Amino acid sequence: MRKLLLVEDHTESRTSLAYLLERRGYDVLQAANGRTALSIARRARVHALILDLRLPDMEGLDVLDAVLRQYPGLPAIVVTGFGTIDVAVEAMRRGAADFLTKPIQMDNLLRSLDRSIEEAGSHGLIPPLPSRAIAEMEKLGIIGRSEAMLNLFALVKRIAPHQSTVLILGESGTGKELVARALHQLGPKHGGPFVPINCATLSEQILESELFGHERGAFTSADQTKEGVMEMANNGTLFLDEVGAMGLGCQAKLLRALERREFRRVGGTVKIRVNLNLIAASNVDLEHGVAAGTFRADLYYRLKVLSVAIPPLRERADAIPILVQRFLDDVVRRTGIAPKRMTQEAVQQLVRYPWPGNVRELRNCIEGLSLVVPKHTIEVEDLPANIRTAKPQEIRLPPGIPMEETEREILRLNLEAYPTIKEAARALAIPLRTFHDKMRKYGLRKPR
Repeated sequence: MRKLLLVEDHTESRTSLAYLLERRGYDVLQAANGRTALSIARRARVHALILDLRLPDMEGLDVLDAVLRQYPGLPAIVVTGFGTIDVAVEAMRRGAADFLTKPIQMDNLLRSLDRSIEEAGSHGLIPPLPSRAIAEMEKLGIIGRSEAMLNLFALVKRIAPHQSTVLILGESGTGKELVARALHQLGPKHGGPFVPINCATLSEQILESELFGHERGAFTSADQTKEGVMEMANNGTLFLDEVGAMGLGCQAKLLRALERREFRRVGGTVKIRVNLNLIAASNVDLEHGVAAGTFRADLYYRLKVLSVAIPPLRERADAIPILVQRFLDDVVRRTGIAPKRMTQEAVQQLVRYPWPGNVRELRNCIEGLSLVVPKHTIEVEDLPANIRTAKPQEIRLPPGIPMEETEREILRLNLEAYPTIKEAARALAIPLRTFHDKMRKYGLRKPR
């Protein structure tokens, strides 16, 4: 849904207009005055602005200027009475897309909205609406619009309905648990529990107890009977994170439990049957563990019935601007601090950084900046030194590629790496019109 910011001090006019716009498919954020409008614009990315120029607390033109400074090129439609046409003309000069006089004719407003949003979208001035697949991905917490991420999500949707063991591979911090949760949510056991456990944080003895549970008196500190995570995950999904860190003894017991769908608690004699889906994840190549004798080959092949590989963040930099806004909003929601925003230049510098710690490192970076930077706006100079000085990642193409294919690949990579066409053109230091011409020449489109 396109998100609109509607600024109108007259309550009945505002609510009735919002109702009509929502019936036409818009998500309408309402503000009764200028200060509320600016607060909303700081914390929510909107696709268009409808602004009454007569407000009780601020000049409408000042609100327009502030919003357009934050979102250059945002379609803004100003509304005025017959006595203030000159002010409306001034608003057009300052960047408004159109002006309408009261009483507003709904057909005229919708035509103006559609035209100005389409024009802004075609020039990359506002983010495009996500496709259904991307919207579904983002609802499940999987962020990214590159071809690699769309292929990943298509694979997740294909394998989720099957009750087979899945092995998720990816560097630390890439979001393996998010993908595991998506598999659970889309799978046949979505109504049951999702139980995660990190194998790298526990010793082998404790891990065995956590997996299978224990009976009272099974060992010195076992003063009561305890269920294990396999029992807790019955009729649901068990997620074993960093399974490569599991010791050989525990691996053997896990394999036996998976094969027989039953196990005994530590110190117990009663067999406990379970019906669960198992998803395992590793940040290391388990084949190397098999070759080195630290991971059982039979367990490896049992886990890798189906496999999913998550690309590192540096290979899906298109997701960074979206993640940045999500993390900024999340910090505000959790801590109650004043809303923060980040300049486009700062976001572009984040895109240049290779993020060895992946999404986890980015989230921690944004949270730290939100809490430490006293200003409302986070700028390039506020970024940590290692990020502030990062150079653009090299684009490596094999030798012998024809010039046209090289140009097409560079354009495609920049379209994926930057949130708008305008920013991609700026990164390549070519005019926006030239960039659009080359997109048409090579049949390229901005990933949605």
